[in-house]
Amino acid sequence: MANVTVCGSATSSVRPDRVVVQLGLTNVAADAGSALDDVARRSLKLEELLARLGFSPQEWVTEGVQVAEEWQWRNDSNVLVGYRATSGIATTVRAFEIVGALIRDAVRDCGANVRDLSWRVDPDNPTRSDLLGLAARDARRRAEAYTSALGLRLGEVELIDEGPIGSGASPQATSSHPEMMAMRAAKSADAGGAISVSGGLIELAAEVHVRFAILPGS
Repeated sequence: MANVTVCGSATSSVRPDRVVVQLGLTNVAADAGSALDDVARRSLKLEELLARLGFSPQEWVTEGVQVAEEWQWRNDSNVLVGYRATSGIATTVRAFEIVGALIRDAVRDCGANVRDLSWRVDPDNPTRSDLLGLAARDARRRAEAYTSALGLRLGEVELIDEGPIGSGASPQATSSHPEMMAMRAAKSADAGGAISVSGGLIELAAEVHVRFAILPGS
């Protein structure tokens, strides 16, 4: 039996459920040990700050520790000027009202830099499943437009998938939830006071691929 495969899509804007704050620490010193000691001292202060703001150790993660030679271009040649130690943490925040204080105190008291803010929507957010339904209905509208224009009739649904049908791709590549377009905040902060932080709206998108049977026209 003849069939037609279409891709339906839908988008919606939704307020984020959480924000991932990435903070970095770095220092350059004459020797590797001194550079690392400074970063370690400030990382302890950052840990204490997180505890004061109510974060448990399970709510943040260390994002690597590195120590490397620091070179600068001087007088037409590379010169070893010391060693740079770097480290950082990432924490998930759901109480958006404390993000400004976290950034302010991390920069002012711990000498941290703000690497990134990523606003995210939870996988179980109801908007995600709503979008899949809207995308499926969009797929039917498209298929009906194709068959009507050709003097045919749309039959039953033969297959529906969130990934391309018949592409041969792996399930991991073809099945996915509606993707979130992460909204990025400024990567620097004024150490003088808590900044105003808002996640605004995040756009979610869903795609559904549907294969319909095609029937002869009446």
